[in-house]
Amino acid sequence: MKKTISISFIFIILSLGSCNYIAKERTRKDFYKGIITAKFIDERNHLDETYLFKSKTDTFFESGEIYPDSWEYANVGDSIIKEKGELYLTIKKKNGDSKMFPYWQ
Repeated sequence: MKKTISISFIFIILSLGSCNYIAKERTRKDFYKGIITAKFIDERNHLDETYLFKSKTDTFFESGEIYPDSWEYANVGDSIIKEKGELYLTIKKKNGDSKMFPYWQ
């Protein structure tokens, strides 16, 4: 019984690590630049803190929770920038101030 529980626990830990790696690599590939048009709690997505932002060509959603403290810093009208290959998000305020927020890892 103990052996089965130990093996199950190891499998769960390895699975979680694999999911984290996949999410991290997907985030690394993302790139966008836009203006935050709304901030809201997404009730359909586990109450996730979410940005709605508009780029030159489209409207997008992004989770504020994967970039800790970005949600509290950002306001509607601020710029949101995610460069391809990077694991951080930049929020630029209307007054010119900016701050980088690393991926939660």
